[in-house]
Amino acid sequence: MTKEVLINISGLQMDVDPENPIEMVTTGAYYLKNGKHYILYDELSEDNEVTKNVLKIGPNSVELTRKGPQGSHMIFEEGKENLSYYDTPFGSFLMGVNTSNIDWMEEEEQMRLQVDYDLSVNSDHVSKCKIDVNIRPNGE
Repeated sequence: MTKEVLINISGLQMDVDPENPIEMVTTGAYYLKNGKHYILYDELSEDNEVTKNVLKIGPNSVELTRKGPQGSHMIFEEGKENLSYYDTPFGSFLMGVNTSNIDWMEEEEQMRLQVDYDLSVNSDHVSKCKIDVNIRPNGE
C-alpha cells in the first residue's frame, strides 16, 4: 500500500437513523509500524475547524484518536467495553464503547475495516453503531 491513501468512512447509528449513514471521503497518509496499521487524516467541521485523526489498527484492537474541538480516544476490542472522555467546547462526557465485532480485510491495493459497537454516554445507552472504513491508494 502506498503512503498516500484515499479514505472512505461510513458511520451508521442504527437506533438513531438507520437509513442515513454519515459518510466522508478524504485523503490521508498510511504506514505500517511494529505490526500495526496507521491511517492519518484531517476532518473539517462545518465551522471550518480541523480535527486531526489517527486510526491505529492492530491484531486485536482498533484505536481512533481525534484531536481538535471535539477530541476523543476510542478503543475498540471485541467483547470489551472501553471508557474514555469525549471533549467538546461545552465540557467532557464519559463515553463507553462496547465492541461486538471487528472485521479487518487486507489486500495488496485495498484495506477494509468494519466495526460494530454499542455507544453509551455517561452510562446511558445511546445507539448501536457501525463504522465501515475503506482505504486504497490515492489516485486509483
